[in-house]
Amino acid sequence: MFFMAGVFPQKKELNYNRTMLCSCCQRYGRYQSYMESSVLNLFFIPVFKFNKKVYIKTTCCNSIYLVINKEKASLLEHGQGEDIYLGPEDLQPVYTGNCSAERCPSCGFEADRSYKFCPNCGTPLK
Repeated sequence: MFFMAGVFPQKKELNYNRTMLCSCCQRYGRYQSYMESSVLNLFFIPVFKFNKKVYIKTTCCNSIYLVINKEKASLLEHGQGEDIYLGPEDLQPVYTGNCSAERCPSCGFEADRSYKFCPNCGTPLK
């Protein structure tokens, strides 16, 4: 008897794009969502999905967050999340992108957060 089975990762883009002010880099960007899961295939036919996780990626600094609120993650997965709000209490940081830089309020130069003054124009930073 010949039996073919395997478990493969799957990534699916979800329909959730929201404009937001990033808590990491303090710039405007968008939330984009996707779902990662593992799929059991029998004879190259997907049979069962498990280990589903919904992630949010920011377009400004490419930070990635895991949606820890199960109800909101389910709504996003089924395409019903057009009107939901994802706050900091719903998200767990997985990867923080380019968050070590701070923008100068005067010239917009991205300086390291350890600097007290902008290296480009000399304006005091927060």
